Amino acid sequence: MHNDCKGQIKSKIGIMNGLIFIPDISGFTKFVSNIDIELGMSVTRDLLNNIIENNSLGMDLSEIEGDAILFYKLGKPIPLKYVLRSFKNMYEAFDASYRRWKIQYNIEADLSLKLIVHYGNILVYDIKGFKKLYGETVIESHNLLKNGNNEKNYILITEDYLNALHQHAPVIKTFNPTYVSFKSQLTTDAKRISYYFFSGNKMTSAASTRMLSRVHSLPAIGI
Repeated sequence: MHNDCKGQIKSKIGIMNGLIFIPDISGFTKFVSNIDIELGMSVTRDLLNNIIENNSLGMDLSEIEGDAILFYKLGKPIPLKYVLRSFKNMYEAFDASYRRWKIQYNIEADLSLKLIVHYGNILVYDIKGFKKLYGETVIESHNLLKNGNNEKNYILITEDYLNALHQHAPVIKTFNPTYVSFKSQLTTDAKRISYYFFSGNKMTSAASTRMLSRVHSLPAIGI
């Protein structure tokens, strides 16, 4: 270890399997570009607080990265219905709050919320009093945010998470029973990550055709 790093990383907490749960605000860049900076900060702070306060799973908060919040939970995977229920609560609080801001300040930008759920090995370490996450699972989760889909309202669940639950692909009816679902893959330098993508947005006919060409017939799971 380099001399300038000595004493910076105090202790490794350990490597464990864990859940990565990332709610991410859609439309945030356009929102920031078209709103007064102080008003935008106030809205953003309120929306992020609503997401954090509705963390009903007791997940740990690793970091806030602009428009995304990285939660994690070490140990056995949390059952899917509880993961979705927690995100439903976050989404509803987020949406209700933003509707009030839009009405009060005549804000035109549309914001929505999307979710990445992944599972795998995580190293948690302490640096200057902050708990940080390290490992391929963390990098993969960030890469999944850049999955190339332009839908604003979606849930992305990896096969790694479902395999840890010993569960096959779900159909999500948490927000909208007409969610379009399909299976896809993201290729990284290390591996291919298979995932299920569930979109609740109204899509163009071209986008719908592309997605429906990959739709799987999936058994429903009650929430």
